[in-house]
Amino acid sequence: MRRPCSQRRALAHARACARALAMVAAVAGASCSRGGGGEQETAPAGAAGRAPASSGAGAGQGQRRQPAAVKELSVRKLAPGAAVAIDGRLDEPAWQAAARTGPFVNVGTGREDLSLPTQGEARLLWDDAFLYVGFDVSDGTITGGFPQDARDPHLWERDTVEVMIDPDGDGDNKDYYEIQISPQNLVFDSQFDDYNAPRGGASGPFGHQAWSAGLASAVVLRGTIDDDSDEDRGYVVEAKIPWRSFAKAKAAPPSPGDAWRMNFYAMQNNGGVAWSPILGEGNFHRARRFGRVRFVGSGGETGGAGAPPSDAGAAPPRDAGAAPSAAPPGARSAERATPGARVPSASAGPRPDYRADPPDR
Repeated sequence: MRRPCSQRRALAHARACARALAMVAAVAGASCSRGGGGEQETAPAGAAGRAPASSGAGAGQGQRRQPAAVKELSVRKLAPGAAVAIDGRLDEPAWQAAARTGPFVNVGTGREDLSLPTQGEARLLWDDAFLYVGFDVSDGTITGGFPQDARDPHLWERDTVEVMIDPDGDGDNKDYYEIQISPQNLVFDSQFDDYNAPRGGASGPFGHQAWSAGLASAVVLRGTIDDDSDEDRGYVVEAKIPWRSFAKAKAAPPSPGDAWRMNFYAMQNNGGVAWSPILGEGNFHRARRFGRVRFVGSGGETGGAGAPPSDAGAAPPRDAGAAPSAAPPGARSAERATPGARVPSASAGPRPDYRADPPDR
């Protein structure tokens, strides 16, 4: 029997309301299942995750979660009269009071992961002439294996520390710099126009390798490089990088209140741990994942740019009781480190599960 028009309209309205209520309930349930967000919640479950298909604006962007916050650090200028000797020891009062990154984390999850074979942290200082960087790396098998006269060797294939620097501080991957220093005190340094570009193929060149950081560096070993007969505990790298090397920077040296984007890594076999995690957004060159380093004056002044970030200041020392056991091989400037390391073949064995994705190279 055909219902009157008024009854048909009422029935249609009731069905529409039921559908709307069902949709609201589904959205609410999905929202609750995602949790409250934050850096840890947005990280992939494993140590490496797939990079997004597209990093720009476009369809589906509104459905992606907000990017996780990057690390921030305020770095004080050296006090007048303070000095730092580049000897790989980090024992001056200036280093004891320097800003510290804290322990590096798994590049994929953003969490500290003591199961990984390499651990580390970095310290930072600056003055009108130099950026000072100190690394303290824990590593049970210190590996070098490159000729001591090698120019821009592929240090990431074995053990190294790495600094990525985007002077503009905008994270757009334009005009950034890469510097690596190995336990042999060898250096790879290059300048990039864009994300991993230019690139000459699988074997390089990588970026503009003719660029030189003009740095001075020294390394102290806690163990014996390329010798598995004893127990290694890691190494310390100390370097000063002249501001004049950063020709792509808008202003170098920076002024109090300026912020640059940087990241710091301790690497082994093309993987490693990081200060600011990549969280599956690419490889170690992804500048939007670099942390923010804000430069403040020796008295904490910021040049009117606002208060220092909340993580400013020195963190408790890591492995404070462990003193370096070997004499430094000598500071590096124009000269190379002292010869003597044997040259084994590239390390084989299982692939580590803490690589960036795609790999750094």
